[in-house]
Amino acid sequence: NLQDNQLQALSDDVFNPLAELKTLGLNGNALTTLPPGVLDGL
Repeated sequence: NLQDNQLQALSDDVFNPLAELKTLGLNGNALTTLPPGVLDGL
């Protein structure tokens, strides 16, 4: 759970090691966009 962590940016490979991830919570952060392909491996 990454909710409410004041994240402002994510690298394009941040989720690469998490191929089995089922739920991703990003609410409550300052993200306005996601890098292209950041969710491709999920």
